[in-house]
Amino acid sequence: MTNPLPADFSDLGLEGLLVLFMIACSVLVVAVAIERLWLLWRVRGSVAAGARVVALARAESLEEARKLLGATRGPARDVFLAGLDRALGTVPGDPVRAMAREQRRLAGAMKARTWLLATAGALMPFVGLFGTVIGVMSAFRSIGESGQGGFAIVSVGISQALVATAVGIAVALEAVVLYNFLQNLSQGIGRRLSLLVDELVEVIDFADRA
Repeated sequence: MTNPLPADFSDLGLEGLLVLFMIACSVLVVAVAIERLWLLWRVRGSVAAGARVVALARAESLEEARKLLGATRGPARDVFLAGLDRALGTVPGDPVRAMAREQRRLAGAMKARTWLLATAGALMPFVGLFGTVIGVMSAFRSIGESGQGGFAIVSVGISQALVATAVGIAVALEAVVLYNFLQNLSQGIGRRLSLLVDELVEVIDFADRA
């Protein structure tokens, strides 16, 4: 009976399969990072639109700001919408608590799936090291079975086994860099949004006292 797997896969062994697994994880890490960057780009754009809404609320009125907000789109829109609708009385509730709740919801959305990057950054070096150990064990077993030794033969097997460690470290570096970049970007957007929410709360309080 013929082997249904291609020779390139059936001859890989556990070490080779681990290398393929780490390469697949690298692709996943990049895909997740791109998806997160797309979301953060949209959030940043909607926060910039929210800044114009808050500026209009301060310069003119909450009603005019609400009209402008109605023409905007983006993930951060709901934060300002929750405050303005409640301040204008179209939706019952406290505008401050409503905006704080929407902020937390948006912060959770921005952090979603980034744990995959952190996990890959922590795990991949150990997966690579495990692959190297398996490769070294396989190399020494092959040397013992063949009865041949010497530095040249041993070094070839060990150098091939070290590829797994190199791949694991490379994937971990990729994941850590992308994770830190996304975290810093998310935190910067979150700080900007918090400042705008504080400013809108101030405008709403002044409008209530007027």
